[in-house]
Amino acid sequence: MAGAANEGSTKRTEIALVLQGGGALGAYEWGAILALFDLMDQAAAAGRDLTLRIVTGVSIGAINAACIVGASDRSDARARLGALWNDFMIKAPAFVPTAVSSNVALFEVPHFYRFSPGWNFTYLYETRELLTTLSEHVDFAALNNSKTAFVVTAADVTSGQLTWFANQKIRKIERRRIEPKHVLASSSLAPQFPATQIGDGADAPCYWDGGLIDNTPFGAAIDALDPDPNVGKLLVVMNLFPLRVKRMPGSYTEVTERVDQLRFGNRLRQDASTATQFNKLIAAIWRLAALVPELPPDLRALMADYKIVEPIEITLAPEDSFEDPYGFRDFSQQGIEERRDRGRAIARDTLKKFLPEKIAA
Repeated sequence: MAGAANEGSTKRTEIALVLQGGGALGAYEWGAILALFDLMDQAAAAGRDLTLRIVTGVSIGAINAACIVGASDRSDARARLGALWNDFMIKAPAFVPTAVSSNVALFEVPHFYRFSPGWNFTYLYETRELLTTLSEHVDFAALNNSKTAFVVTAADVTSGQLTWFANQKIRKIERRRIEPKHVLASSSLAPQFPATQIGDGADAPCYWDGGLIDNTPFGAAIDALDPDPNVGKLLVVMNLFPLRVKRMPGSYTEVTERVDQLRFGNRLRQDASTATQFNKLIAAIWRLAALVPELPPDLRALMADYKIVEPIEITLAPEDSFEDPYGFRDFSQQGIEERRDRGRAIARDTLKKFLPEKIAA
């Protein structure tokens, strides 16, 4: 796989970035995004055409994605991500144990949510403050006009359908003007958070977190990439949930953590396996097509919809252990900063295997 990337190092390459949901685990993504940007800067300095074509996300991944696409450039995106996560951090004096400060999130996370059960007890936390936070840290005018596609997902509560909110038309996904409420809808994890209504009138649809249906939305990411076979295509997936653990969970907290890992992480392995099989099938079809003197126009147009994409899975959360038992909700300053630094190191080491040595050195 790395060889394929090196062979195509002189041609234009598009990157599709996929960001999972996972609460405070999204700080791993923050660090990994910084590592990706560092390598893209090195690529630009080395004269390589490496472009971020699309960013898709769900839940905290949607929030991170909005900071990336809703920025003027990579430097601005770094600053916006830093300011956003600084707002989310629960800061406490040094003498306060991390276990204590991490549990503050059971009541509130600054600029995100606060404990305030609805009168009919359909949710536990109020999330309207996130709308203000998003407006402060995301340039939505830039996001809606960006050449980088932005796609986030949410689950329609009544129809059960996965809904896509995109700043560009991508195949069957229609463009719409993205506002803070679309990002909030993708982050409305039930039953903790209330559904987010989008549209006017009592019958306007209400949405929950898209991760309830699919926590790794990379269908649109692949669709947005250039079908030209001479253009390199990298699908970079930030994985927040380890597949394996060394032992059985030994507490109620570890049980719930393991359930989340299985619920939100396993779909990625299924989709990645399917994508690999499709790559092999598409390559075989293109080789057979080369033997045919002249393909019918409709068949050639159909083939243009399918492309070979090189997947790069970056597993960010600790593997083979329960090293981060409160990771989903730990917004303590120490926890966030440690995940950022770990995510940056892991992503840097992983990406070096796929990018040319002259860029990733």
